[in-house]
Amino acid sequence: MNFEIKELNGANPLEKRDNEVPDMEKIKKDARARGEYIVTVSGDEKGLTAIARKFNMSLTDFKNMTGLTKDTLDKNQVIKNIPHAQIPDGKGLKYLAEQNGMKEEELLALNGLPKNYKPSKGEHFYVYPKKQGAEKTSKPQPKPRKQNSLAKLYETSSVDKPVVPKKEVTPKEIAEQIKEAVCNNTGAVGKEDFAKAFLKINEKNAKEVIKEYEALPKNDETLINAICSEVRSNAQLRKDAVMTVYDYLAKHTKNINPQKRQEFKAELEKEFDKPWYKGMVDTENMDNMIEEMMSADEKTTEPPAKNSGKSSNSSSIPNETVKSTNGGNSKDITSNTLTTIKGSDGNYATAGQLKKWAINSAKKDKGFSKVDNPYIVRPLPNYNTETKKIEAVTELQKPTGKGNLNNKVVILNSGHGGYQQSNGSFDPGTVLSVKNAEGKEMPIEEWRVAQSFVDKLSDELRSRGATVVFVSGAVRNGGMAKQHYLENMLAGKKGADDVRKVMKDSNKGDMLFLSVHVESVKENPKDKKCTVRYTKGVDKKLSDNINKHLKKGFPQLTPKVEHDELYVNNATKGVSSSLLEIGNIANEDITNSLLSTYDQKKYMKCVADAIEETLIK
Repeated sequence: MNFEIKELNGANPLEKRDNEVPDMEKIKKDARARGEYIVTVSGDEKGLTAIARKFNMSLTDFKNMTGLTKDTLDKNQVIKNIPHAQIPDGKGLKYLAEQNGMKEEELLALNGLPKNYKPSKGEHFYVYPKKQGAEKTSKPQPKPRKQNSLAKLYETSSVDKPVVPKKEVTPKEIAEQIKEAVCNNTGAVGKEDFAKAFLKINEKNAKEVIKEYEALPKNDETLINAICSEVRSNAQLRKDAVMTVYDYLAKHTKNINPQKRQEFKAELEKEFDKPWYKGMVDTENMDNMIEEMMSADEKTTEPPAKNSGKSSNSSSIPNETVKSTNGGNSKDITSNTLTTIKGSDGNYATAGQLKKWAINSAKKDKGFSKVDNPYIVRPLPNYNTETKKIEAVTELQKPTGKGNLNNKVVILNSGHGGYQQSNGSFDPGTVLSVKNAEGKEMPIEEWRVAQSFVDKLSDELRSRGATVVFVSGAVRNGGMAKQHYLENMLAGKKGADDVRKVMKDSNKGDMLFLSVHVESVKENPKDKKCTVRYTKGVDKKLSDNINKHLKKGFPQLTPKVEHDELYVNNATKGVSSSLLEIGNIANEDITNSLLSTYDQKKYMKCVADAIEETLIK
């Protein structure tokens, strides 16, 4: 559903009329009754994320619920489709709060009301949104029974122990419910929605829940990692929950080994005792122990690829399909598929190992040290069905409109964002820790910011008729340069199947290449680092056009034109190319602009104009 955002009744609800001061309380009360939220200056100056958190929601879920498409807010803007409820006759605020899974003080805080507020008959109030699958009932829920064998996990928690449901739920549903609880709460372990889902795990379904959790869409963590990463939850509760999962799995796989259990528990205690992690527990070893039990229980495993060498500890990875985040024939990739990347033991790593290494190495980066619970996404490479190897990430994006760029192909590369060949580590560029609008430390990864700009540029180019090919890969340790990746891609020998076809079918004169980077020069935060680079004696036209259009449309971040001998420009001879350094993310004067969706779109529109001028001769 699409919900329009407009002023109430076509007029500003807070506008003074006939020199009268608007009755703010009545306006807010009327808005609540309609399920609308009026953006005021007080309390809303921190943006849409702060409003979403008022309703105990993530920014993405809040935007999906309300139909919002942008993060910026206007004063007096009306946001529709806000969850609200009416007090039944003869009932009070406490009753309404309980019916919506809230405490009375939470209900009052959400509605901006004082502690002693006296509601009028039938008055409406904002409430937290209903969780998916929640039962709709007008009666208070009875006190749940306490005989469940897992009740000991919550002895230190104020959460009531939920009744074990009579209706049997699938392992996938349990995994989804646990994931929803983790995403909706800061410190979910010990809270009611987490407990209701977690207590459905038993020795019969433990293995499948573990597998289903990791297979969830856009999920890059294991169940053990999810539990341990809930740093605002009670540490003992988290440890008990992890051991419960282990014990259930051991019973299911008939792998009850006291010595192995003690090793697992010792590893768990060791990780929780590390003071410098500040609650960020590295679960890689524990995950490997879990996977070892599961793989030992597997009846069949995929045979190793022919002539591809040994795999690095491949027996500890369950043989499951591994999804490639950015296109490619992901159905051909399983967790046991060998990559071209070698581990420290000299053996080739599998796709499953590659994914786990990338996530765990990211959590150890200094930029994440102050972050409570980072969500780390690491796109998996594509599987090349011709070479039978896992390569850099490539994706074909088709036109969405028609214009001057019809039948043109633009290759976009966001800096970094790939796996290093010699050690399997993900290359995020520089990682900084900065404070967001709520004052909390958040990691800023160089590759992710560059990717955000590339996404905006791709949308603009495709609307003008261009076909866009996205490519990213590691820069260091045997990355794209050592593999001669771009030269082979332009020749139609590298990339996902549809990318190779476009490369073979397209005239090089109708193609253009642009690599987009965002600098992170922490040692020189005053330097803007805005440059656009070309290969001397090869092609300067694109760089000059980018400088010209940005000087006219975005002068505060206009790049200087410089020449270089960078691989990306040298590799694309015969195709117009440039490398654009947009700015220094460590420079506080331009950080807000670099992270602003509005500025990113405006900036990339200028770049799209430069690309169009370059291609239309």
